[in-house]
Amino acid sequence: MCCEAFAFADGLKDRAKAVLIEQVESGASNDDIFKAVREVEKFSILGGANLQNPLLPGNWLMVWTTSNSIAGKTRPKAFQTNTPPEQLLDLENGRAVNAEKVLGIRNAVRADISPLTKNKVKVQFREFSVGPISFKPEGDKFKGELSVSYLDDDMRISRGDKGNAFVLLRESTQREAADRIWKGWKNSW
Repeated sequence: MCCEAFAFADGLKDRAKAVLIEQVESGASNDDIFKAVREVEKFSILGGANLQNPLLPGNWLMVWTTSNSIAGKTRPKAFQTNTPPEQLLDLENGRAVNAEKVLGIRNAVRADISPLTKNKVKVQFREFSVGPISFKPEGDKFKGELSVSYLDDDMRISRGDKGNAFVLLRESTQREAADRIWKGWKNSW
């Protein structure tokens, strides 16, 4: 009975994830996508969405966000990335790197991260770079928080302290799917 219940829950979770991906790739409204995000997040009750999870570190590809500026929607088309922005999380060494390529130039933001709660980190942005040109802000002006609201082998959902939500896929196993999903979502802009 127990194993059947877990199998049933896994089936529901897989279906919720598939609906979320379909919504993003088809360019559905943010409201519809956000509703699908919340459906997937419900499965965090089964565990996984915490900083101690060994699935969390690594390189992730952002396929959707509520933030127009982070996605690049507010930029002229020529300056929008054609591939999903990447996020490297290295909790052991307290660092994160957000990066994207635009016109063949790598733009990146390096940050220090430190645990705040079981599923949230404090983020202190340390260096911004566009190609070989970098800027290191002084003080603590560029800071934030990032929580993990869902995590499994191939998908992560995170939320920022400014109210933004992010859907990311694991780079090592989901690159091809992430590229396709990003392209579908981007075509809806």
